[in-house]
Amino acid sequence: MENLRTLAAELCDLHHVMALMQWDQEVMLPVRGSAERAQQFATMSGIIHRKEVDPALGELISKAEFRGDSLSVIDLALVRKMRRNFDQSTKLPEEFVVEFSTLTSQALPVWVAARKNNDFASFAPLLTKMVAMSRQQADYLGYEEEPYDALLDLYEEGLTAARVRECFDALREPLRKMIAQVGSGHGGDDGVGEPFIVEEQIRFADQLLAKIGFDFERGRQDRSAHPFSTGLGGCDQRVTNRYNPQSIEFIFSALHEGGHALYEQNVGVDLARTPLASGVSLGIHESQSRLWENIIGRSAPFWQHCFSSLRESFPAQFGNLALGDFMKIINGVHPGLIRVEADELSYNLHVLIRFELETALLDGSLQVADLPAAWNERYRDYLGVTVPSDSDGVLQDIHWAHGSFGYFPTYTIGNLASAQIWHAYCLFDLDHEATIAHGDFGKIRQWLSQQIYQHGSVYPPHELLLRVTGEELNPDYFLRYLEKKFL
Repeated sequence: MENLRTLAAELCDLHHVMALMQWDQEVMLPVRGSAERAQQFATMSGIIHRKEVDPALGELISKAEFRGDSLSVIDLALVRKMRRNFDQSTKLPEEFVVEFSTLTSQALPVWVAARKNNDFASFAPLLTKMVAMSRQQADYLGYEEEPYDALLDLYEEGLTAARVRECFDALREPLRKMIAQVGSGHGGDDGVGEPFIVEEQIRFADQLLAKIGFDFERGRQDRSAHPFSTGLGGCDQRVTNRYNPQSIEFIFSALHEGGHALYEQNVGVDLARTPLASGVSLGIHESQSRLWENIIGRSAPFWQHCFSSLRESFPAQFGNLALGDFMKIINGVHPGLIRVEADELSYNLHVLIRFELETALLDGSLQVADLPAAWNERYRDYLGVTVPSDSDGVLQDIHWAHGSFGYFPTYTIGNLASAQIWHAYCLFDLDHEATIAHGDFGKIRQWLSQQIYQHGSVYPPHELLLRVTGEELNPDYFLRYLEKKFL
């Protein structure tokens, strides 16, 4: 076990170096540095892959498994996690890993330019290669029912496309009915009269992060084209945001990415430098970002506590606005084009569209050349909107440039789990609205840390959810939350 922990720590360090390179690529890299960065990614990917498939590592894992009865809960979890990683890695040839890493590094700047110039054709050749390599990756990893299952499992252990379809089947019609009942355009105009000063937006976003408990001595916030969070260790959590002088979305992006970072900053120190020292899955991770962003961050008690500081920070925008009107603005229902700006009722329909398109691309029933038309058709059908450009359509997300097929469904899994976990918290704290209104976010964070954060990846996602809530993933809690809030 000592030897296994040593190898695990080396791999963690290398993965953190890769994460730092990726953060730098999206935040600070000079435009002409992309080609060299792609080569650096390829080199690092090869080094990591050789370590991950080393037969000596496999032998250590097997020996540890043989002694399973004498191992602690954490050591058992470490062996399980390393077995899973080892089996996945040994199925992927090194040349494939290096080629895929190079492709994604090349694709990112091309996607950025394509989105800026509304030029899907320039990105399509790389996306075609990405789809082909993702299909090949699924074949290498293996699956029982369909290729998409293998890719889903990379992000959400044990999740299958069939289970995702069950969730969407439970959501599709109730969401469309609620949107119809509430009415498109419910709530106030989310635009601002006087443009924000970006430096003041950044300052307020920092204040919000500090308020919910983000530790700036162990993390930082920067700017990027697409908000994201990444961990370089328990004491180095990076979050980013983007700022539009005409939009308040920076507030909720800060809470969203802050929710991710709180998870990572509160993982138990006894898990440091192991693959257990991070959130157990993207779905559970997303449940925490959505819990802080939406369930808490768009609630009336939250703004009873925070509205005065918002007005003080932005008197030109909010000085004459009543709290009730602000609540209508931030909880407005406006089915639209952009996923990251979507309201809570329509958001999961955006994810459904991407899930249907990804599975079609993977099974070959949809070609990349036909992707924009298929995208636009589904937006008309599910959301009733016309897509004016590919920049606001098929090019809007960064995930395909990262090669992250199978990622999108975890957003919906996260939404469902957030409501289920919050229900469990409310049973613990019957006066939860007062807790929020008084700004006692430490009480909420402590409960989440005890129930979820401190465990890192010790428990598989389905087991963790069962431990916290007493049942498997259940879409009913999310639907009840939306009905209570909007109807």
